[in-house]
Amino acid sequence: MTRTLFLLLFVSFTKVLFSQNFMEQIVFKSGEKISYNIMYNLGFLWVNAGRVEFSVDSSQLNNKPAYIFKSSGVSYSEYDWVLKVREVFMSYAECEPFKSIKYARKSIEGSYHANETYLFDYLNKRIYSEIDNSNTKPFKDTLELKPGTWDMLTAIYACRNLDFSKYSPGDIIPLNVLLDNKYEPINIKYTGSEYYKISKGKKIKCIKFTATLVAGTVFKPGDSMTILVTDDKVHLPVYIEADILVGSVKAFINSFSGLK
Repeated sequence: MTRTLFLLLFVSFTKVLFSQNFMEQIVFKSGEKISYNIMYNLGFLWVNAGRVEFSVDSSQLNNKPAYIFKSSGVSYSEYDWVLKVREVFMSYAECEPFKSIKYARKSIEGSYHANETYLFDYLNKRIYSEIDNSNTKPFKDTLELKPGTWDMLTAIYACRNLDFSKYSPGDIIPLNVLLDNKYEPINIKYTGSEYYKISKGKKIKCIKFTATLVAGTVFKPGDSMTILVTDDKVHLPVYIEADILVGSVKAFINSFSGLK
């Protein structure tokens, strides 16, 4: 659940991404941490059923400065009967130009498990993958590296750098992303702004999107999610909601630190 729910939060129109100078417009920094509470809807009952965390670090990769993005998600044991989730994602992105370098995933979603690694080779325009999941025997593969390709986790941070003022309500932002060793088409629809209640008597202005979802172990064909991010220089994701195969799910921001 956390894989598709959070790793599809923000993806972007690739021509816009590659025309921007991310070192000037970067909105996150090393040391940033964000956590969310996950709630399931079971009939008339909402339960606090899990959590997900994101963090940003920095290091050297291939003798170049790189960001390290990490996300982990877990369902609480008493609600594992609904959908057991144990997931860790990690990606490395070159700082300048900002682009995916390496991505790794280790996931359990109910009866489904997946271990994936992708290496991005820009010189030869190839992606080298290693895949092991419930649907296939372990294998290695080589994919074409299409222009504007992002791993799912790095895409979240790339899209937080977009200048949302350039979009109009109703604009559709298409993107192909790597998921389960193949490119998946995803449509993001910008719907404008909305005020989100963060506490009694206090609301903040947010940017609102909907996103089509990839059918699989969690979502049905045609499902979409709603996403709210703060309408400021940080573009902090504060709220997400979506229907899933069993009920529906909401994510509320719980804590954050290290923001710009």
